[in-house]
Amino acid sequence: MGRSPCCAKEGLNRGAWTATEDKILTEYIKVHGDGKWRSLPKAAGLKRCGKSCRLRWLNYLRPDIKRGNLTQDEEDLIIRLHRLLGNRSFYVMFS
Repeated sequence: MGRSPCCAKEGLNRGAWTATEDKILTEYIKVHGDGKWRSLPKAAGLKRCGKSCRLRWLNYLRPDIKRGNLTQDEEDLIIRLHRLLGNRSFYVMFS
């Protein structure tokens, strides 16, 4: 039952990503699009696990990620939603 392992875990880079790896991943996704994460590392020439590539793209490299402080309107919306829905529902909405 379940999925087979995505990679052998041997010979893979672990730890912090380098600027070169970030560039390779970004360029590959610009050309081919994101998705098919299990096969992406081999196709892009990265010595990383597909999960690592997916998380790096989604959490750090996507161009539409908003960075920096929240605006006052965003803070007010979060507080209003928290009062209305509480912790549990708030987490589900924004995860």
